[in-house]
Amino acid sequence: MEAESRYHPGAEQIALADTMDESLATLLPVSRLHESVVEDVQTWSNLEEIGMFGIGVSEERGGSGLGAAEESLIVMGLGRRLAAPAVLATIGATHALAREGPIDLGSRKVAAAYRRGDRIIVVDDPATDLMLVRDGTGAALHELNDATPMQVDHRLWLANLRTVASLGEPLARFGAAQLLRLRLIDAAVLAGIAEATLDMSVAYAGMREQFGWPIGTFQAVKHHCANMAIAARCARDQTSFAAVAVDEQREDAALQVESALFVAGSAALGNAAKNIQIHGGMGFSDEADPHLFLKRAQLVMTIAGGLDAANERVANVRVGG
Repeated sequence: MEAESRYHPGAEQIALADTMDESLATLLPVSRLHESVVEDVQTWSNLEEIGMFGIGVSEERGGSGLGAAEESLIVMGLGRRLAAPAVLATIGATHALAREGPIDLGSRKVAAAYRRGDRIIVVDDPATDLMLVRDGTGAALHELNDATPMQVDHRLWLANLRTVASLGEPLARFGAAQLLRLRLIDAAVLAGIAEATLDMSVAYAGMREQFGWPIGTFQAVKHHCANMAIAARCARDQTSFAAVAVDEQREDAALQVESALFVAGSAALGNAAKNIQIHGGMGFSDEADPHLFLKRAQLVMTIAGGLDAANERVANVRVGG
């Protein structure tokens, strides 16, 4: 009898991710981003200690050997807490393939980077000496050398940016299967942002009062929160569905992953914007948290190639023969 297809992660997979998420809640308070846009040395060390950079690495290579489903659920937690792009790039880089097989990063850290026209834009992080470069159609791992700072206020992007004039030969590349894992990580981060901004909005709408009533009782705010809840749920479910499709090597896995990136990206950007609106004037203030989520969603989506490119891949992906 043919095995029944699964559509969502199992209870054990969810429980494992929840356990990891409890640690992340302590390690990555969102308030830290008001002090620095990168993770400090202690945070990197703590993430290594809980095995964050080995979740997708095989047990033979010293990792946890977890599948795409567990990885995506754990990365959603990183998204909810706005983990630095370098943390996500380092996790993604563990899927790269060198000539002799999967690359061994050891304790090296990886910066996120993307191609913009003739330039390579690097999301600067002093802890990194490698970079994961995305160019819309592929990705590769390179040494990070001779980068020039860009004159961009880090508060606009929630990141310090640098440019690299040229690239040498890559240390490792990403085939079609590995590229899907990268995009699944992107989708999971964005799904996490969509969930976090929903929770922020609901909490604020329940405590902020106008005319003697919580603003959450007003119809316009209710509608915003309801739409945000639908968007966040769709993002999480589509991303989880795509992760299971990858683990089961289904023929529609590429379609599901590309759809997850588009759905989660749309949800993250939309929910982050509505979160600012619900917070009113405070949502725009530098001292508050809402703007951090919108800026990070924009940065993650830019690194991933943008919503238009994701939408085009959904339209053009081939399923089966």
